[in-house]
Amino acid sequence: MAETGFYRRAPRAIEAFPFALCCALAAVLEGKRGFASVWRLLAAAAGIQVARSAVTQRFDDESAAFLEALFLLAVSRLPSAEIPELLSRLEQSRAVLGEDATVLQLSPLLGKLFPATRTKTMGAAGKLHVRADLVQRQILGVVVTGERQSDLGVARSQPIERGTLYMRDLGYMDYDELARIVEQGGEFLMRLKEGAAPRIVKVRHGLRNGADLVRRGVRWNEVTEIEAATSRTTIDFDAAFPTKSHGEIVLRVVGVLNPETDTYHFYVTSLDPAEFSPEEIRTLYALRWQIELLMKLLRSSCHLDHLDTSDLGALRTHIYASLLAAVILSAVVVATAAARGLPAGAISPLMVGIAAPLFGLPLLWLWLGREPTPEEIADSLLGMIAVGCRDQNPNRTRDKWGCLARD
Repeated sequence: MAETGFYRRAPRAIEAFPFALCCALAAVLEGKRGFASVWRLLAAAAGIQVARSAVTQRFDDESAAFLEALFLLAVSRLPSAEIPELLSRLEQSRAVLGEDATVLQLSPLLGKLFPATRTKTMGAAGKLHVRADLVQRQILGVVVTGERQSDLGVARSQPIERGTLYMRDLGYMDYDELARIVEQGGEFLMRLKEGAAPRIVKVRHGLRNGADLVRRGVRWNEVTEIEAATSRTTIDFDAAFPTKSHGEIVLRVVGVLNPETDTYHFYVTSLDPAEFSPEEIRTLYALRWQIELLMKLLRSSCHLDHLDTSDLGALRTHIYASLLAAVILSAVVVATAAARGLPAGAISPLMVGIAAPLFGLPLLWLWLGREPTPEEIADSLLGMIAVGCRDQNPNRTRDKWGCLARD
């Protein structure tokens, strides 16, 4: 090598554990995600000074599989929250699962694999389908599809877990799917679509002349305001819903008056009226808000709103890095609540995500077993800024500012 005038660069290893942690927390510590944020964090937290290309090359199918395995392991090790008393009434209750989906803006180069629905605003788009435990506030699993894949289609492909309560929004409403859940030993609770027309077969309370409505085979959308007008703030009846493959199925419909708007919120459920009152049904459904918060956390603090890479392995790595970041933030919530004697629900995961830049770097030092001195901290931060925050186009800057530009 000396004879030719060339030299071999000493290889710098990027160990798997620091790489995974930096991938996850880089998703929340910087305002825009990408390879560069991981590169900078490796330098600041782990003291690993490598070329940016060395980090970029680590994003492939193997890194995606590694981050996925870490995500699943981290979820399995999160401590369990106390089961609400309401849920203890469910026989063999295993979990309360919620499902939701969010659109991912992808690199236009992936347009053939992931065609966007709104082609004028996006060159390519995917969809992340999330299943979460609403009591534990944990993401349990994800499926990545094209944007045009329906949410219901993905839900249908998942097995039903016996003894589990499923809560879904109106985008998942399908009477055949509800029949499948009941047939396979699950329970469900959903909002009832406006304009639904099931046939009333039994009235518990809340409708005038209930026996007459049943005798005449009146459908719910045919009920007049006079027939629905009672002094009660709740409505509870059974109705027959048509399906394509299960004939008619009889389900419970519950309405609870919202005093602020003076309108009813209606739910359809398989839960036993002897076990759950209409007011308790409404309270249970409030758990669905947890998956809305988790999805908002992924899109905001974990920056799952835009993934600018055309490499599928790198794309999956970024996705699982964001999911792992969400699990880490959940663990921080649980640990903080336990240490300070607070209920876990008193701490907002969204606020923890906003505050992540304040504690992310010290957290990484703790996990990596580093005990840097103040001088080492200063040197690490200054080194990261000097290398990771350099002007990427100095010639353009010089042309723009002329004699004002500093060399």
